[in-house]
Amino acid sequence: MTKTLQHTTDPQNWILFSPDGQVCITVSETGDGKLFHRVTRNEQSVFEDSPIGLSTSIADFHSELIFLSKSARTLYETYALVGGKKATSINHYNELTLRFKRKNREFHVVLRAYNDGIAYRYHVPGTGSISIYSEASAFRLPSKTEAWAQTFSLNYEEFYTHRRLSDMAHGDYGMPTLFKLADDRWVLLTEAAVYGDYCASHLRGGEEDESLLKVVFAPDQTNAVVAQRPFQTPWRAAIISPGLPGIVESDLIENLNPESEITDTSWIKPGRSAWSWWSGDSQSDYDVQVKYVDFASSMGWEYYLCDSGWNIEWLPEIVQYAKSKNVGIFVWAHHHELMTDDDIEDKLSRWASLGVKGVKVDYFDSDCQEQIKLYDKLAVETAKRRLLLNYHGSTKPSGERRRWPHLVTREGVLGAEYYKWSPGPTAEHNCTLPFTRNAVGPMDYTPVTYSNHQGQTTFAHQTALPIIFESNVQHLADRVSSFQDNAGEALELLKACPAVWDETKLLEGYPGRYVTIARRSENEWYVASICGGGKSHAISVALSFLPEGRFSAHAYSDGDTGTEVVHHTGSVTRETTLHLKLLVNGGCVVRLLPDV
Repeated sequence: MTKTLQHTTDPQNWILFSPDGQVCITVSETGDGKLFHRVTRNEQSVFEDSPIGLSTSIADFHSELIFLSKSARTLYETYALVGGKKATSINHYNELTLRFKRKNREFHVVLRAYNDGIAYRYHVPGTGSISIYSEASAFRLPSKTEAWAQTFSLNYEEFYTHRRLSDMAHGDYGMPTLFKLADDRWVLLTEAAVYGDYCASHLRGGEEDESLLKVVFAPDQTNAVVAQRPFQTPWRAAIISPGLPGIVESDLIENLNPESEITDTSWIKPGRSAWSWWSGDSQSDYDVQVKYVDFASSMGWEYYLCDSGWNIEWLPEIVQYAKSKNVGIFVWAHHHELMTDDDIEDKLSRWASLGVKGVKVDYFDSDCQEQIKLYDKLAVETAKRRLLLNYHGSTKPSGERRRWPHLVTREGVLGAEYYKWSPGPTAEHNCTLPFTRNAVGPMDYTPVTYSNHQGQTTFAHQTALPIIFESNVQHLADRVSSFQDNAGEALELLKACPAVWDETKLLEGYPGRYVTIARRSENEWYVASICGGGKSHAISVALSFLPEGRFSAHAYSDGDTGTEVVHHTGSVTRETTLHLKLLVNGGCVVRLLPDV
């Protein structure tokens, strides 16, 4: 049964509005010095009274807090990510810092209100070491809330299952988690700016209080988190939107991170990559690597990934051969190979000296503080050597690519590799990821698997995934022969499809059912649509987002069967409405090129 918090006296309230005045976060202090927050959008409840606080070695900042002072500020800035959903991000917020004390120890709560959400974090000033035992942080949602939540696992490779909030009372759930409130209002709950002075966190059901979701530390964080003061926690963040476009298009999570530490980003080149591991082709055979490099070159793709099993004896040769074909080489490494300063100096420096362009580091499978420190260290050390970075077997993103733009992608998703040993990602799963995992950062799902998708989707659905899913390096997974035999005329689309975007628009969608996304790269637009849940879908999309003028349209859609991709051409303008029929679990892509 849901409980209602009973305040012992009239609370003190501190109120912060977003710049547009629609989002409001209120912090209340009760008579016993406990703090709670609540959030509304247009005066409609998003989070009801929810506890905040921090338990540490210098004080338990959860009760008996005495208010000291407050300060406020507003920031409006723009910045550009090297890759992502859009060319320019706008970081505009109002911030309120509340200062409290307990037993002569100060404790600050920093609140931010954005037009598309809220965030808060804790700050403990002073000097010296501090141990953090737990947070009181939690989020109380209105009754009858629906959720798309992932059962927590350390590699975040689970399905996002549609649940009632009341069904989440006795489980642990990975962030981000998507919620649907009454009146088609949406919330994506996650954390931002998770670095090595803390661990990553997830959500736990409130057990006896079914409306409450608590923020809890990683299960492998067996000791207290230890940091040096002044100290601040990651942000507890929620993207809040009256519709799903605001979830998909938001860059709030990057906004909550520090500015880039890399001043010269000219060496950071997003792109597409061929990849032989998924197909089962040998990773140790030099001739196989040559075949994939040649294919990447023929497709105009920028990279080839030498995955687990590559050989140091032929690495210099394949790097030079790939360079002659205008293809850069990534190499795979287990994180155990890069845990010490000597390992890093030996391997990263050697690979960089050979001309390797990037490193895929795998099997972290941990959210504990020591592992987050390793993420940080690898980000710093690869940047020093101008190596791009891809994390696998990893935690979720928390906006780090703003600080370290060479962090081009990461896993933390149940992706196409699962087709190798299980039924794999369903079409329903693919239709949920844009609203959950991919909404908060680049996602190395490794799309396009014509040869083995376990019958879960059509070929046109697979063809649409590199546009539906965003990743600064997009690893296209299938074998060379499968692309050549099955893509048909869509091979030209896969040659052209960018990995970074100047603009992103969600045109329609509903988690698990269907999604249609338009993305712009310079003056070209790509409209991709997929459906799931064992159903077909008819799309009717107005092209009013196009500029004036005529565009040549190249449509790649389902044919009569799921293994056929049909290519149609035509001419359209911004007054045109596209009408296309998707097969069961099908898909389509329309490439729009301005007529010259």
